[in-house]
Amino acid sequence: MAKNDYTFSIGKLLSLNDVKGFQSYLQEKLKDTPVLSRFSFVRYKEHLIKEDYAVSTINKKINSLKVYSDFLTTKKAVNEPFIQLRKDRIKY
Repeated sequence: MAKNDYTFSIGKLLSLNDVKGFQSYLQEKLKDTPVLSRFSFVRYKEHLIKEDYAVSTINKKINSLKVYSDFLTTKKAVNEPFIQLRKDRIKY
């Protein structure tokens, strides 16, 4: 893995590839104006499930996006976090 694939945000590890994958999905599905919201995240999670990603892979992506969501909230780019780990993580 390349040195720049991961970065630290608010003391937590964040996979930039996971964030880029989410952003690409939003641009593809919401062509005009990708919106970071609870709704768009849930749609992305459903997409990952439908594409048969492994549960562990989906949960890793959710964890990365949670850190990203918290970072955006801290920077006031979004009003509130759009990911809730208790609700969003997939149980084995």
